[in-house]
Amino acid sequence: MKVKVGAYSSVVGGSVHIHEDDGRFAGQIAIMCNTDTLRDPALQKAMCEVMAKALSQFFAAAKAVQHG
Repeated sequence: MKVKVGAYSSVVGGSVHIHEDDGRFAGQIAIMCNTDTLRDPALQKAMCEVMAKALSQFFAAAKAVQHG
């Protein structure tokens, strides 16, 4: 799996996109918020970067275990 930070959107907000190794879109993690603090674009971008890095590391470790 490959992970990319989605472009910030004033409608959707911040998101992390997950793709299959062949490039197909597999899913998305979006930040749904109820407060102005969490609506801050810079905060959402930073949070998405953290999530993307963690997921990339997770998927790489899982792949290494599968391929022994």
